[in-house]
Amino acid sequence: MSMLTLLTRGNPTLAQRSETVEDILNPEFQTFLDDLIQSGEDNMGVGIAAPQVGKNLRAFILAPKPSKRYPNAPEMPPMPIINPEILGTFGPIEKDWEGCLSVPGFRGKVPRSHGLHVRFLDRTGASHTMSLEGFVARVFQHELDHLDGILYPERMDKEDRLLDLDEFFAETGVRVPR
Repeated sequence: MSMLTLLTRGNPTLAQRSETVEDILNPEFQTFLDDLIQSGEDNMGVGIAAPQVGKNLRAFILAPKPSKRYPNAPEMPPMPIINPEILGTFGPIEKDWEGCLSVPGFRGKVPRSHGLHVRFLDRTGASHTMSLEGFVARVFQHELDHLDGILYPERMDKEDRLLDLDEFFAETGVRVPR
């Protein structure tokens, strides 16, 4: 069980741009990554960013897997993503449903690039460049937004609105746990 506390919408920390991680191999930072992974798992997240637990650091965990919150998510082991950047995008802009541990009780349709070329450091400090598509690319963009102080409702088109979980179930047939 993680000892980290999730911040929710309205907390000013979530609106700040995060700082570059300088000392990736620092034992305290390594422990923090483990705690962040555990916090994401405890809360059925497919990703979780350092600012969501009050740390102003450019780091997040990419951890898609099927759950009650995201039954159709692909499965991959939790991957720490440190000092990420998007090098380019490809494919269409697609609008799809998103939720967020920091915006509990709601879902909204958010336009995102279908594919990304990204670069980041892993927890050993090794640099990686890769291409991501679909759901995994969406999660990457969502978590990167957290590092820039942006929550998904700010990315929604003006004609769309947040749905509470009952409205979301009525529209999609997907029941999301509260």
